[in-house]
Amino acid sequence: MRYGLRRLDDGSRAEDFVAETFVVVWRRFDEMPPRDEELFWLYGVAGRVLSNIRRTLQRSMRLESRLALERELDQESPRYSAEDVEELLDALGSLSSDERELIQLAYWEKLSYREIGVVIGCSEKAAGVRLSRARRALRERLNQTPASVIPMPLLLEEM
Repeated sequence: MRYGLRRLDDGSRAEDFVAETFVVVWRRFDEMPPRDEELFWLYGVAGRVLSNIRRTLQRSMRLESRLALERELDQESPRYSAEDVEELLDALGSLSSDERELIQLAYWEKLSYREIGVVIGCSEKAAGVRLSRARRALRERLNQTPASVIPMPLLLEEM
C-alpha cells in the first residue's frame, strides 16, 4: 500500500492498485520465486500494474481533453439555433405517439427498418412505410411554421 501511495496521488487509486496487484499475484502464484526473491518479484508485478494504471489515466485525460475541446467548438458554432431545436421539438410533440416513436427509433436510436419492425411488431416493409408517413407528417408540421428554415434532410439525419 505504501508503494502505491507514494506513486499515486489518490488513496482510493492506491487501494485499487493494491487489489489489482494481488489479483495478478494470486493468478501467478505458481510462478512465485523462492522465498528470498519473493519481495523483488512482488515489486516487479506491482511496477507493471502501476504502469498499466498510469497508461489508463493518461488515456483518460487525453479523452477528457478532446471531449472538452469538442464541446467548446460545438458551443462556439452550433449547427442549429435554440429556436430551430424548439421548433423541431414542438413539431415532434404535435405528432401522434406512434409517429413520434417511429421518428425517435429511426433517428435517435439509429435502428434499421427491420429493427424498428421488431420493436413495434410489424414487418420490415411495414416499418418503412410507417416511418415514411411519420416523416411526411413531421415535415408538414415544420412547414406550417413560416419561420422554418431548417433543412429537413440534414436535421433528420442528426436526430
